[in-house]
Amino acid sequence: MCLLAVYSAFSWLPTMLAAEGLDVALAGSGLTAYNLGGVLGALGCALAITRYGSRWPLLLCCAGGVTSALALRGIDAVHHTHWLVFGLGVHGLFVNAVQSTMYALCAYVYPTRVRATGTASALAFGRIGAIVSAFAGAVLITAGGASLYLAMLGAAMFMVLIALMIVRHHIPRADDARARAPSV
Repeated sequence: MCLLAVYSAFSWLPTMLAAEGLDVALAGSGLTAYNLGGVLGALGCALAITRYGSRWPLLLCCAGGVTSALALRGIDAVHHTHWLVFGLGVHGLFVNAVQSTMYALCAYVYPTRVRATGTASALAFGRIGAIVSAFAGAVLITAGGASLYLAMLGAAMFMVLIALMIVRHHIPRADDARARAPSV
């Protein structure tokens, strides 16, 4: 679901913004803001995971992804373009923070003997979301415009939130991991 949200933004965000009446160059700015936010989110979430473990940073970023997508539905794109672009940057921050750090969570969750297979399987399964995004964006933008498209992004991140709540073994805080490690 997270890759569905990421690839939907990469593939359809400029189209959605242009469909809302924005200039194509400005629509490209929305994608730039999304990606810039994503870089900041990935770095910030990685630092937060080191300090607090993975459970709460990932859950908070998922909740931020849901909230920001739904909040964007209330912005008039033509009259409040700068707020929309800023909001897309915030949404990109949360979604990419989750997506980029889930790779580390995968490596932590799977036991060493199946880590490569487990992580690769998770990545392969995630690509289904990437494939679905190619079709979902077109259908949703055509059927309901920006509102339905943004609702789909929010719904996808809500499903990621639920899935991450179910994961029992998250990456521990760095201090907790050092305390549990045997001394040499």
